[in-house]
Amino acid sequence: MTVDAAPRVALLGVHGFGRVHLDGLLRVAGTGAVRVAGLADPRPPDPDALERVRALPGGADVPVLADAAELLDRVRPDVTIVSTPIHTHLPLARLALAAGSHLYVEKPPTASMEQFRALVAEAAAAGRVCQVGFQSFGSHALAHAARLVADGAVGRVRGIGVHGAWVRERSYFTRAAWAGRMELDGAPVTDGALTNPFAHATASALRVAGVADDAEVAVELERYRVLSPESDDTAAARLTVDGLPIVVAVTLCAPDQSPPRIVVHGERGRLELEYTTDTLTGRTADGAEVSGPPGRAPLLDNLVAHLADPAVPLLAPLAACAPFMHLLEAVRRDGPARPLPAEAVVLLDGRPVLPDAAALVRDCAENLSLFSELDPPWPAARGALAG
Repeated sequence: MTVDAAPRVALLGVHGFGRVHLDGLLRVAGTGAVRVAGLADPRPPDPDALERVRALPGGADVPVLADAAELLDRVRPDVTIVSTPIHTHLPLARLALAAGSHLYVEKPPTASMEQFRALVAEAAAAGRVCQVGFQSFGSHALAHAARLVADGAVGRVRGIGVHGAWVRERSYFTRAAWAGRMELDGAPVTDGALTNPFAHATASALRVAGVADDAEVAVELERYRVLSPESDDTAAARLTVDGLPIVVAVTLCAPDQSPPRIVVHGERGRLELEYTTDTLTGRTADGAEVSGPPGRAPLLDNLVAHLADPAVPLLAPLAACAPFMHLLEAVRRDGPARPLPAEAVVLLDGRPVLPDAAALVRDCAENLSLFSELDPPWPAARGALAG
């Protein structure tokens, strides 16, 4: 591919996770596979990142603007990466489609199921493709786990459990007006532990289970908050698809951080996938130990390859996110999370934590249970959880 034929890529949002996208874009641009069409963010890029942009062939002419609409109208890119707050995904995606651009939208793709269905329809009508930023979908270990499940290597799957215990400071929820909010200025945001930081957990579990894009997904929820101003920072969800339970139990209020795990409970085997480290372990029905191939395919590279040759399938196409969106929509409809009582919380170096939250979310994943179906280790919260 000549430099002139390489897709021109615009990035909307260069801070937060947008910086990861910027680094990835600069990496691919350095190979000549894409060109940087422009950057947009109300705050200018960090000086070191801007210096790297300017160092690219033609980089001195790359526009860096505060306004995304102005950038899209000026440069009309071939691909637009949308890495902005959740409630801005659909409006910006629409502007990019109007400019004739393909899309790479960060997860979750939209803030409601209605918005999701609108984006699916509008991208199809425009004849453009959309990749979604579920980076774990490029994991070789995840793909291997999905093949093992599909091939019956662990026998009939009784259920899939996911547990995650992460550390977030108060600043995580004060960094922006939309953080931890269900709505902002009347528009859905749906930003919570289940739908944003741990969105990969549910989406990856659904992928391992082989859930079809058009599957019916029933959702049960128990959502609580300690640090979050409105949405959940500690939650359990049970998704049921054709009788298969998938339980996701997570917290952002753990004393210590540990890699989240997807546990496949087979009648004759067991798999454990750390989707953030691409580590797969377990045993199959014949007693063989399982280990997953390391590494993952970057989603931008995959999108570029797909545009060059449509026979290369997208790893995280928009339609494949439909099962996950059933969870997000259930969270949106559930409304604000329930506060946990102060008696359940202790201070660790000034940070509110749930002392035994990591053990509880792990027990949920092992037993395929919600919080209220276990004996919560938060004595003062037992009544709240059972209510």
